[in-house]
Amino acid sequence: MIKLNVWLTVDLEKSIHVGELVVAHPDSQGRLQGQFRYSPEYLNRPESFPLDPIHLPVSVEIFNADRPYAGVHGVFEDSLPDDWGRRLLTRRYRLARSDQRVPQLLDLLGGQGMGALSYSRDDTAPDKKEGVDGQYLEDLQRLALNFEEDATSIDGEMALLFQAGSSPGGARPKALINDGERAYLAKFASIKDQFDVVALESAAMELARRAGVNAANTQCVPCGKSKVLLVERFDIDTAAMRRNHVISMQTLLGAEGYYNLGYADMAAIIRRVSAHPVLDLQQLFRQLVFNVMIGNTDDHLKNFCMLFDGQDWRLSPAFDLVPNIGLNLEHVLRIGLANQVPNRDTLLTEAKKFGIKQRPKADEIINTMLSVVSDWKKVFKEFEVPERDMDVLGRDIESRLSRMALT
Repeated sequence: MIKLNVWLTVDLEKSIHVGELVVAHPDSQGRLQGQFRYSPEYLNRPESFPLDPIHLPVSVEIFNADRPYAGVHGVFEDSLPDDWGRRLLTRRYRLARSDQRVPQLLDLLGGQGMGALSYSRDDTAPDKKEGVDGQYLEDLQRLALNFEEDATSIDGEMALLFQAGSSPGGARPKALINDGERAYLAKFASIKDQFDVVALESAAMELARRAGVNAANTQCVPCGKSKVLLVERFDIDTAAMRRNHVISMQTLLGAEGYYNLGYADMAAIIRRVSAHPVLDLQQLFRQLVFNVMIGNTDDHLKNFCMLFDGQDWRLSPAFDLVPNIGLNLEHVLRIGLANQVPNRDTLLTEAKKFGIKQRPKADEIINTMLSVVSDWKKVFKEFEVPERDMDVLGRDIESRLSRMALT
């Protein structure tokens, strides 16, 4: 049995005890049964809020996880990284396969995860890490490349990568850094890249902001002979000296494994949870339209979050906006009734599910975004996306934009 105390960092210097996770040893078929309950201390706080507003309301009851593979509720698994960070954790602690289950990984993650939650076996809150100093960015890039080339190589320098890179999600190499004023997620090029993904994502994020999407702030900076994308973290509010609690749409929708869900399902969550649903619904619709226009088909539910800023639940800024050149032609999420690239009429019909009832309003949003995104080549050249990449990309984007034109 594993027992973990769960901590919430309400400001950058203080953590409070939220509750306790208990996960029994796996049964003969490897299934895990876990439970969570809020601590009396947390329940008595006037500013307490639910860690998961759908599945974990603030209450004295014991909540069964009912997730036999993970053993914990989705909001706690959200603290863990996906492929890249898990591989680092596994290698850092030389974990056998039987020790790579979610509860063990949470225990090892401690306070290194993104978001506001931390985990410990004892009654002491772990230090909440903000990443390593940005002066080590070039070293981190080199170490990430070394780890990709040979994940078995371990030397003294790897401790730096383990410290900075064991919490970000996704499959690509990345690390958490800070410059003393802001915290960033640094995203590196991968040895598997067939295109300049760093430049592509940098350009796409800027294009999204120009098109009216509330996208996270980014910088594309030189790093040795290459470049790195720095994404400003929205789980850390340095001005307010606090962390924001973040929960994925996958967790809120209770999606497991293969799922057949769409943007409209996320809209339903926003109506239930957001303190400003009208604004958040329009932002989600803009992100939907933008993803369609640039061919960001890897629009899975982990790439959409709600955050709690100490007062309200809001849709988080958009992130991971990048065209999938020549890869998946279908979107992960349904748009209307299907996953195929929609036309303008489908988007206009879908707009009603986002509270945009009047066709002129939906037309205005699409037309404004179309005007900006149609100038994508200029923006991509600003960010030095290679001509070869743009040639391949152009065929798909221009085809998508033509489907958005007035009919």
